Amino acid sequence: MKQWILFIAGFLSFLAIVLTILILILGNKPFSDAEETAIAQVKDENLLSEVSRSYIYSNDQKSVTVIGTDSEGKLKAVFVPMGGQELSETELEGKITAQEARGIAFKEMEVKEVLHTKLGQEDNKTIWEVVFLTENDKLNYVYISAEDGSVYKRILNL
Repeated sequence: MKQWILFIAGFLSFLAIVLTILILILGNKPFSDAEETAIAQVKDENLLSEVSRSYIYSNDQKSVTVIGTDSEGKLKAVFVPMGGQELSETELEGKITAQEARGIAFKEMEVKEVLHTKLGQEDNKTIWEVVFLTENDKLNYVYISAEDGSVYKRILNL
């Protein structure tokens, strides 16, 4: 009887692990597909020759940000909107970096954990979205202009 209980407990544990992995993979598939499609589109249009990273940026409008170098070796970001709208691109040379944007966002705040820093577009402006938790576990969004480092907007203490 004890062997049956151990077998059933082991089987249920294995089943729970397999289902968790399956749910994580299937839940992430639409995001992975969107990123792969955006990268293919950017390469097909010869906007970037090498891609270093890509991610989904979601705010007013969802888009995929693809960062890489063009044929001339210049660092660029291409924004691929979801929904078939026109692509836009910006050179990153001379702009605020992700580290600089985090430094600006963290002024006068005690940061416990940085959740992410993403480049995106809002109102035809290139901005950095810095998301982090403060020491009291409050969620904060700070948007920094990539052009001049000014604070575009803040959503604090959620």
